[in-house]
Amino acid sequence: MKERLKLLYKLNKIDKELNELYSLKGDIPSKIAELKEKKESLEKQLNSIKSELSEYDSREKAILKDNDALTKKIDKNDTLLREGAVKTNEEYDVLAREIDDAYDKITQNELVMKEEVKSKKDTLTVQLTDFYNELEEMKSLLKENEEELALLNEQTEEEERDLKKQRQKLVPKINRDDLEYYERINSAKFGDAIAVVRKGSCLGCYNSIPPQRVIEIRMAEKFFHCESCGRILISEEFVEE
Repeated sequence: MKERLKLLYKLNKIDKELNELYSLKGDIPSKIAELKEKKESLEKQLNSIKSELSEYDSREKAILKDNDALTKKIDKNDTLLREGAVKTNEEYDVLAREIDDAYDKITQNELVMKEEVKSKKDTLTVQLTDFYNELEEMKSLLKENEEELALLNEQTEEEERDLKKQRQKLVPKINRDDLEYYERINSAKFGDAIAVVRKGSCLGCYNSIPPQRVIEIRMAEKFFHCESCGRILISEEFVEE
């Protein structure tokens, strides 16, 4: 059991050193993840606005095309009326009515163009500009954080690689159940799963430990954990060894 405890203690030393290296990076990795998420969200919104703007562009072209056809029809009918091409009053009334209907339709189209299409296009264009500016700012912040993280990674890369190699060599020597027990506590304690017992106190939380329990921890016939912080307890004598 003592050897099992010592192996876990060695593993925890490595994990602590790794966590110290990770802590040098601060909240930069989480900032990068957050910025990437926001960037993706902005890009989706931009694409949505572009798509909607494209639809209104198509509507505008359709209205202009319709008005152009209506204008040509008016000119054609007007020419027929002025040149006396119609033979009967009935034919005259039909052409005149077509001209009036065409003018009404053009008026309706111009109203839709002004109050709906152009108005909406102006709003979408402003939104598009705002989103582009925000996206560029987001990209700039992301680049700054990624460069800073890359520099920190470069500074700690060799040490981190060495510690990970040590961990890989050590883990196979540890009992699987012991490792699962350790990892569960280590995850909850953010890389600080083991606490040394010194002068009757847990150095993880400085809670006092009953004398009889201190003796049992020193004997190391089984695993003990701190009743206050939940860390695995190891006697100071083992650490000194």
